[in-house]
Amino acid sequence: MPLAKVIILPLALLLLLAGSGWAEPVTINFGQLYGQDSLKRKAGEYFKRLVEQRSNNRIQVRISPAGPLSHQHSLEALKANNIQMAAPEISELYTLSPQLRLFDLPFLFDDVKHLHHVIDGEVGTELLESASQGELVALSFWDNGFRQLTANRPLRRPLQAAGLSFQITGSAVLKKQFAKLGAEPQSVPPAQLYSALADKRIEGQENTLANIDRQKLYQVQSDLTISNHRYTGYLVVTNRRFWSQLPEDLKVIVKGAIKDAAEYTRDMAAQISADALKKIAAAGSIEIHRLSPEERRLWREQLQEINPKPYNRVSADLVRKAREKQIR
Repeated sequence: MPLAKVIILPLALLLLLAGSGWAEPVTINFGQLYGQDSLKRKAGEYFKRLVEQRSNNRIQVRISPAGPLSHQHSLEALKANNIQMAAPEISELYTLSPQLRLFDLPFLFDDVKHLHHVIDGEVGTELLESASQGELVALSFWDNGFRQLTANRPLRRPLQAAGLSFQITGSAVLKKQFAKLGAEPQSVPPAQLYSALADKRIEGQENTLANIDRQKLYQVQSDLTISNHRYTGYLVVTNRRFWSQLPEDLKVIVKGAIKDAAEYTRDMAAQISADALKKIAAAGSIEIHRLSPEERRLWREQLQEINPKPYNRVSADLVRKAREKQIR
C-alpha cells in the first residue's frame, strides 16, 4: 500500500472518532453506599445501570464499598474529588444547610404524598439550592421512609408520652419535641438500644419500621404507633469541580438517572416499610396502633409551637410553604 494511504487512513479514522464525540469514559466513584442489601446501595446500583446504559458507557459508575470512614470524612473525600458522588443522610448536612432541619419538624407532613408534593416543588428546589454550598452541589432527595414511635404503653395521644424516657438522636428539635410532651429525652448508642429497652433504662424510642424490624425492637416494647411523624432520607450530592467539568449532554443523563433513582427509592422504601410491618405484626409480640386524623391533629397542635423555633435560621417561609402543599 502506498505510504500516503497508510498515513491517510489512520488520520481519517481519528477524524471520524473525533466527530462522533469519542473520548475516554467519565468515571463516577459513588461512595459510602453501605451493605449490599441496603436501600441506598440498591439505589446506587440502579443509578449505575441507568447512567451507563443511557450514556452508551461514556459514563462508568464505580460503587465504592462502605468503609469505616465517618460521614465527615466521606464529605471531605467528595470535596477533594476522591469520590464524585455520595448520598449522606439529610441530617448529616444540617451544619452546611440549616434549612434542611425542616425535615426534623414533627408532623409537618400529612403523608408520603404530601411529602413528595413538597420536595418535588418550590420548597424542594430551595432546599437543594441551600445545600449547594462551597464545593458541594446537591442533586436530589432519596427516600428512606418515615419514623414511628414505640413504647411500653399506647401512644395515641400526645400526653400519653408524659413521664417516659425516650431514646433520641442528637437533634435539638427532638429534645424539644419530647420535652414538650413531658417525656425525658435520652441518647443511647444504636448498638445498645435493644438492651437499654430490654432493661427499661429507656422506655420508648422512634425509628423507621425497617430498623424496628432489623433490630427486633418489637421484642422489647409492648406498643407501636404508626405515627409517620418525621421523614428520613438521603441527599445525593456531587462536588462542584467534577460537576462543572462534566459535558452538558452527560449532565442531562446524570440528572435523569438521579431523578429515576429517586422514584425507585420511593417505591422501594414503601415496600420495605410494608414488609417490615408485616413481619412485626406476624411476631405477635407488640400491639400496633394507627393514628386517626383527629389524633394526628392533636399531636400536630401539641408540637406545632416548636416549629421552627428551635432553629432560628430555618426559614419560617419554607415551613409555611410546606404546610400549604397539603393534599386536600
